[in-house]
Amino acid sequence: MSLLTEELPDSVVFGGQSYGVKTDFRDWLRFYECAGKRDPVGMLRVYRRLPPSLEKALELAAEFGRGGAPPYGEKRPAERPVLDCEADAPFIYAAFMSEYGIDLCQARLHWYKFRALLAGLSGDRPLVRLMNLRSMDPAAQSDSRRRAEIRRLQRIYACPDRRTGEEKDADAMEALGKFY
Repeated sequence: MSLLTEELPDSVVFGGQSYGVKTDFRDWLRFYECAGKRDPVGMLRVYRRLPPSLEKALELAAEFGRGGAPPYGEKRPAERPVLDCEADAPFIYAAFMSEYGIDLCQARLHWYKFRALLAGLSGDRPLVRLMNLRSMDPAAQSDSRRRAEIRRLQRIYACPDRRTGEEKDADAMEALGKFY
């Protein structure tokens, strides 16, 4: 799908049937908040009418949520998140207002447009600098003081850990299992 040459979608197709989805960026930010909380019922709120298969509905919603952008080769999942739309909301708002003159509290913006504008923010925006800091690999620094400083800043500005206690315990057990 090309953002510039095709109409922006407002539905997904399952079994030859079209199922309308909400397209406002706020609905999709909520979708990802619910995904982070492992709340499939909340994730399904992006639909105007649900497909018959809830599993397929979630899969199609996730595909729509990726914004229709073509992949640029192999991408490894990030070890740690670099953006948390809830915690970083003031930075996102300020970036859109200063760079594009878009007041996100008032704007009606299709999810695909929001994603494109977010990706196109210039590197001097505090949000972009924050995301760059979060994505840095301290080990790539040759100076030990610089590595320590990056790690310190990454701890301070890390995205909130939204896992439940049980999920944290399970992840810790999995990590320990790799040593034995």
